[in-house]
Amino acid sequence: MMSPVRASVFLIGATGYVGGGVLGRLLVNAKPLFDITVLLRNAVKADKLKPFGVKTVIGTLDDTAKITELASQADIVIECADADHMASTQAVLAGIKKRYTETGKPPSLIHTSGTGVFADDAAGMRETDTIYYDTNVEQLAQIPPEQPHRKVDSLVLAADEEGYVKSYLVLPSMVYGLAKGPLVDAGIMNPQSQQIPALILAGMDRNRAGMVGEGKNIKPNVHIDDTVHLYEVLWDAIETCQDIGHGKEGYYFAENGEHRLHDVAKQIGKVLKDFGLADTEEPSSFTQEELDKYFAGSDSLGSNSRCRAERSRAIGWKPSKTTDDMLASIKPEIQYMLSRVSPYNFLGAESA
Repeated sequence: MMSPVRASVFLIGATGYVGGGVLGRLLVNAKPLFDITVLLRNAVKADKLKPFGVKTVIGTLDDTAKITELASQADIVIECADADHMASTQAVLAGIKKRYTETGKPPSLIHTSGTGVFADDAAGMRETDTIYYDTNVEQLAQIPPEQPHRKVDSLVLAADEEGYVKSYLVLPSMVYGLAKGPLVDAGIMNPQSQQIPALILAGMDRNRAGMVGEGKNIKPNVHIDDTVHLYEVLWDAIETCQDIGHGKEGYYFAENGEHRLHDVAKQIGKVLKDFGLADTEEPSSFTQEELDKYFAGSDSLGSNSRCRAERSRAIGWKPSKTTDDMLASIKPEIQYMLSRVSPYNFLGAESA
């Protein structure tokens, strides 16, 4: 009996929060089987990945020749590292185009963008009625080119239009929850998200939960496990040759609920007060000096970015965690950060 053909997967961002989750799911996915290659810059983590049967290549997103070569060898490329790194995506597409020229079959690219592409300038002072739908091709085509992630997204969409790649844009919203699993236990992947931990750290440092403006803005949220499941639904559809949308009809949002920033800040304040790290659970607005200190001057946490994942659900994605779960995740997140030797060093720069 012949062995089944193993699809080749090239993953970028395998030690990050989302990318590590994707790698973990690839490793336990028995249908189909994959030959997995990852690019990472940390040699120690590369050694730790050897027992998992993963081929590792040491490099950075700026090693474009290496990325092009690796992409040219893959049936599926999954980008989870940096949604705004133009050069690495160009290198991926160059490799994919090379493979298409050699085989006549367009490879697949699952590219991670984000719902920040919908962000407005509310700065926490207002909500919005504007809601984006991953099924609304005309609406998505009108996203201005200056929006976050848009330049790279447009590059991917243009490549699909040219015909040498089938592209699938995954747009996670505010991802939350402590990641778990063998890759976390082995110290390979980052177990924390960015937005909630950043708000927690700021609250710890200023002894009071904070928010941008009045925290009136609305954002969607999604649990890390539900996010990773969307990637799995996509690669299963690709490998089983299901007729799902790609290119301009290949946006896949990850969201399962909404929240106002004030609600998140209020819950952070409650837990900080319970732990004796704040005198009040009521959040206050960050000053401009604090935005500079904690968020490099950005007020993007105060933007609106509402959306609905209709296409994702239509292909079989079934998220289970809700906004209530997001709010409940704040306490264990703070407990985890306090358990670290120095919680103020919590993330630093990811070793991807």
